[in-house]
Amino acid sequence: MPPVRSEVIAIVVTCKADVDVFFGRLLEAIRARAWEVTPAAAPSSGTSVAEGAAPTEDIAIRMPVVGVSGILRMEQESWENAGQNLQDAFQDLNALMSKAKEMMQLAEKMRLKLLMNSSTESNSNDEEMGSKQDMQDLLLSVGIVSPVTKETAGALYHQQLSLQLADFVRIPLEKAGGMMALVDVYCLFNRARGTELISPEDLLQACSLWEKVDVPVMLRKFDSGVKVIQTKTHSDEEVFARISSLAQKPDALQKGISPSDAAFTLGIAPALAKEHLLNAENKGLLCRDVSPDGFRFFSNLFNDIDPQNIHSQKPHGMYKAWISVAMASH
Repeated sequence: MPPVRSEVIAIVVTCKADVDVFFGRLLEAIRARAWEVTPAAAPSSGTSVAEGAAPTEDIAIRMPVVGVSGILRMEQESWENAGQNLQDAFQDLNALMSKAKEMMQLAEKMRLKLLMNSSTESNSNDEEMGSKQDMQDLLLSVGIVSPVTKETAGALYHQQLSLQLADFVRIPLEKAGGMMALVDVYCLFNRARGTELISPEDLLQACSLWEKVDVPVMLRKFDSGVKVIQTKTHSDEEVFARISSLAQKPDALQKGISPSDAAFTLGIAPALAKEHLLNAENKGLLCRDVSPDGFRFFSNLFNDIDPQNIHSQKPHGMYKAWISVAMASH
């Protein structure tokens, strides 16, 4: 080409052999700078090649093979590239796992230290409590360092799993107000165990063993069949008091409360709030109204009605408050 112009040549190579071989040959040709050598005069058509002369090497690039062979060759290259990528990924994963094990051990030491400090120190300011809570949340997201498995525990698998579950569930129960659905605990526990997952049957059997050991948590089953895990210090009377206070508000006296309203007040899941409302109904604190819109619960006004004189109105009490709200709405 003329020296005033510059050209960029793109070469696409498709072959079964090693591409590095071609790349080496290409570098040798470039270093030889054959384009700067003055070409010798071309021999006439009648002149034959001299004896002993080396034949000219044919460096012409062959066109890629098309058809079935080309498809098979492309498939083989794809598998080779995928294999190399997997090998590189596993090398990075092994390095990550070696570091993760050290971090898990450090997290377990910090968790034990926090538990010891919380048991020995009773007086602390709000800032320290907030920092401890944040640290507990971080450690909870890290997971369990040495989860109990059937291979390591053997015949004592469920007993050791029960103790580990009781220790793990304390912090989530404190955040949830002392009660969590068994399904939620199953998800959190398996997430913390990483790859050592357990079955729902193993979790249920581990929870059932809490009756035989001294742990601060217990398994509870509602009349509807819903199973929850709660602390032994959890009081239904406190929950009933908060529900009664919610049901006595003017708007609730007129329209009632739904499981969603109770869930927002109690800070729990709507499914658990519904179970508390049904329990309050069984205690005679609430009355239930079932409609196409769902369940609505009202304060039980029958407790303020005199069976001997149902037409008399008390000058005080819930019935009087309900009459006042009803008259104000009209």
